[in-house]
This record gives sequence, C-alpha cells and structure tokens, in this order.
Amino acid sequence: MTLQRRLIFAVLLAAPLAWLIAIAGTYWRASHEINELYDTDMLRLAQQTIAVAALIPASATSVPAPVPARSPASGDYGDAGLGDLSVAIWRNEGAPLVLDPEALQFPRAAEREGFVDSIVNGVPWRLVYLDDPSGQTRVAVGQRVGERNDLVVAYIASQIVPWLIGLPVLIVLLIIAVRRAIKPVHDLSHQLERRSPDDASQLEIADVPGELRGLVKAMNGLLARVAALIEQERRLTADAAHELRTPLAALRAQWDVVQRTGDPAQAQLARTSVTRGMERLDRLVSQLLTMARLDSTNHSGFDRSVDWRAVAEQAVGDCLWIADRRDIDIAIEWPEAGVLPLPMAGDETALTIMLKNILDNAIRYGPRHSQVRLKFSAAQITVDDEGQGIAPEILPRLGDRFLRAAGNEESGSGLGVSIARRIARNHGMLVRFSMREAADDFGPGLRVSIMRGA
Repeated sequence: MTLQRRLIFAVLLAAPLAWLIAIAGTYWRASHEINELYDTDMLRLAQQTIAVAALIPASATSVPAPVPARSPASGDYGDAGLGDLSVAIWRNEGAPLVLDPEALQFPRAAEREGFVDSIVNGVPWRLVYLDDPSGQTRVAVGQRVGERNDLVVAYIASQIVPWLIGLPVLIVLLIIAVRRAIKPVHDLSHQLERRSPDDASQLEIADVPGELRGLVKAMNGLLARVAALIEQERRLTADAAHELRTPLAALRAQWDVVQRTGDPAQAQLARTSVTRGMERLDRLVSQLLTMARLDSTNHSGFDRSVDWRAVAEQAVGDCLWIADRRDIDIAIEWPEAGVLPLPMAGDETALTIMLKNILDNAIRYGPRHSQVRLKFSAAQITVDDEGQGIAPEILPRLGDRFLRAAGNEESGSGLGVSIARRIARNHGMLVRFSMREAADDFGPGLRVSIMRGA
C-alpha cells in the first residue's frame, strides 16, 4: 500500500471510531446530568410534600378511590406526562394517602431511606423515601426510569443526526487534506523521475515541508557524492586515455621499426624500447587500477594496529629489483628500543603500496650508485635520497595526477605520488616534500615526510 492509501485507510477507521467514542461519552454525560437533575427535583418535591403533609388533617387516614389520570378541562399544560411522576404519603402504620393512582403500588419500605431503584407493577421506577423528624409521616416520590431514558435517547438522537450528516463530509475533507499533504512527496518523485542520469544539481529545499527536509538533504548529499564519483570516473578515464595514448603510440612505432628494419643493431634497440614501453604500460595500468580502487573507497575507520616492520619489509622487497638495477642501497633506520614507530591503526596492504610508491620514486629518480634512507620515528616516517631534488616551481605540484618532471629517463606514469597521498589521506596522514640542507646528516637532497594530519 502507498503512504497515501495507508493514511486514508487510517482516517476511514479513526473517524468513525472517534465518532463512536464521542457518542458514548455524550451518552454517559447526558445520563449523568439528567439523573442528577431529576433526582434533585424528586428530592425537592419530597421535602415540599413533607412540609405540606403537616397541613393534612389527622382524620384523613382513609385511602381515596383511585382517580384515573385525565387531561385538564381547560388551560395549556404542554406535554406534561402525569403518569410518569407519582407521590405517596404514609401516616404512622396506616394506608397511604395517595395523591396519584400509580402511588398505590409503591412499597412502603420502612427500612429504606433516600433513593431506591424498584420494579413497580413490572415497570422500573426510581423512588426517593423521606421521613419527617417525628417519624410519623413518610413520603415517597417516584418517577418512571423510562422517562429518563427517553430524554437521554432524544438528546443523543439530536446529536447523532448532525454527526451522521457531518461524518461523511469530515471524511471527505480529511481525504482531501491527506492528498494535499502527500502532494510534495509525489512532486519530489516526479522531479526525480524527470532527471537525466548525469544531472547532479541539488534539489530545491525552500518549499519542502519540514518532514521531508531531512530526506531531501540526504538526497542532496547522495547526489553530491554521486556527482563527485562520476567526476572522478570521468577524470580518471580522460587522464588514462591521454596517458595511454603516448606509450601505445611509441610501442606501435618501435614495433614497426622491428618489423621493417634490416639493421640488427637498430632492431635490437627497437626491441629494447618495446620492452621498456611494455614495462611502463604495465606499471601505468597497475597504478591506474590502484587509483581507481582508492577513488571508489572511503576508509572511515580501522581496527587493526599497523606493523610497520612488516610493511617496510614488503615495500622494500617490492623495490629491490629496481634498486639492484640502479645499484642503490636502501637503508632502514628504526627508533630506539621501547619507542614504537608511528603507532596507528590502518590497512597494512594500502600502507605498503603507499610506502612502495614513495621508495620507488626515490630509487628511480635518485642518482645511480647512491643511497635511499627509510627512517621511522614515533612522530613520522621520512624517505631521503641523494639526488639534486626538484625545481622549486615543481615541488608544490608533486602529487598531481600524471605529473612528471622533464628530463627523467625512467619510465613512469606520474601516479605514484598521487596514490601515496590518497592512501595517506584515508589514514589521516599527510605527505610533504621538502629539500634537505647540506648540513643534514644524510646530505642534501629530497625528503618525503609522512606524518599525522592536523
């Protein structure tokens, strides 16, 4: 069921139920008020009858013949029902002095005082008994219970008729109100249905009801994240297409040389170029896949402490082949005993990739027959090489995708530092580049520092 149908169904149940509860409450209240009114009148009549009974001569002890109730000969007495209210008077132990024929059936009930519900001649009556102070005179005033019930029913009927007429109108108005209240939800649904897949513009929130603002804000947040993801995919696709074009064209050209040249030396040189181009292409594709995986992953928390010794061992091992080729030594320095190297929680696999990329850059772009130092401390990790460093105008741009300084002989894609920075950011760390001074214990060169973010 839709939300609108659920609300209308609830209204169709709730409105009649509320109407029945209101009628029941009205019936109970009307019965209470009418009984209170009639009881008051009956008690007052009994008190007045006691006062008047003192004026009746003591000789009036016989029971007069019953006089049938009849309409007065003249005058307008309205709709008075004389048979519904009767009064009886008893003197001592004698027969009642009957003022109304119906009172002949009233029991004396000498042991009772006050109001009593009784059955008189098969009809329910409500009686009130009152004795004078001397105890010689007893008065009973009675009223048919049906008279009270008729009044309550008449009163409730006068209330039910307007309710019966108004209830359908109320239900119709409530259904219209529910539909108007649900209209913003339908408008929001239609607005989303009409959107193109690449439309990441924010939904309007000014005219949205308060109950839907949280939902619209969440949708806007989702649209923003989807837009960012789409932009990342587009940027990665464009960058990859641009970057792959060069090595593929070079491979095609070198392969054409291999196929057409008759000079063995030139053919060998072309084959060597093809091999290096394939290595660069393999490295580029691998780093592109790593970057795509990092772009689509948002690490919000880690529950495992990092074993930097295992991370360093794996990262250095992955770089040994290029270090051997360039005759570069990798030195690892650990903090003194009892001091943990950069204690933190994280993903060791991702941190290995981060450290490997930084070491790989230091090895590839440092001078041959030199040394690279990997140093751990409680506050940071540093990677130092003995190269000439990077031009000041390039230093702030390190980490941009596909950025490579001019004049590099080594194959590369310009993604290594970008990947390292992204992994560091996912772990709440920063990667900074700076030039060492000659006074440094390792000599001048480029320093890469990995530290906790602010």
